[in-house]
Amino acid sequence: MTPFIPAVLAAGLLLWPAVGQAGKDDDTAQLLERAYAYNRNGMIAMSQAQFDEAIDHFQKAADLVPDYGITKRGLRYTPNFMIGWAHEKNGRNDEACRFFRRFLDLAPAELIEEGKADHARQYLIHHCPSLQKQSMPSDSYGL
Repeated sequence: MTPFIPAVLAAGLLLWPAVGQAGKDDDTAQLLERAYAYNRNGMIAMSQAQFDEAIDHFQKAADLVPDYGITKRGLRYTPNFMIGWAHEKNGRNDEACRFFRRFLDLAPAELIEEGKADHARQYLIHHCPSLQKQSMPSDSYGL
């Protein structure tokens, strides 16, 4: 065996982790892009008052990446909040309550938009009496 072949094999083994990481980075980028596309399509459906279609898109986005998991893009990425809002628009209070509560529970405090947090809190206070009866700290959500 010529010395060239072991050297090439050794170099390949040294580079293998970098190739594997690049593949993971590409997979992550594709996942984020898919989630963002679902979120964008949900926003479009919301603007056309197609709330059930919007819920479907937002749910697919939320299944891939949590609220505020995508930053530095044109649209704020908050699929759980948007699912709650779409259910609110459709008059499905129980579902709206569930998703607004999920939004407040899961959204990182340092990233949450006060307008959305306030809307979710107010909705919980005024439309979700069953949540108020559940055991939760009295300061949760400002209730």
